[in-house]
Amino acid sequence: MSARRVDSAIEVVLPPFIVRVLERRAKDRGMSVSALVEESILDGIMLDEVQRMAEQSPDFARIARVWIRSERTKGQGAG
Repeated sequence: MSARRVDSAIEVVLPPFIVRVLERRAKDRGMSVSALVEESILDGIMLDEVQRMAEQSPDFARIARVWIRSERTKGQGAG
């Protein structure tokens, strides 16, 4: 089975000043706004919550595993 990246898109409406702050932070860190927001959200997600959701849904567990694998692969290429 080959791993494929699973991404989803959501639209979030934010006040213009927040968008500007995110753009500046992302630029300062050399990353996209999307990656910055993803990082911030991941910082707030607890592992036990993900584990409970994976136990309740095999599909969620599969999607999470694929994402984790893709991130590990991406991180190995950065070295």
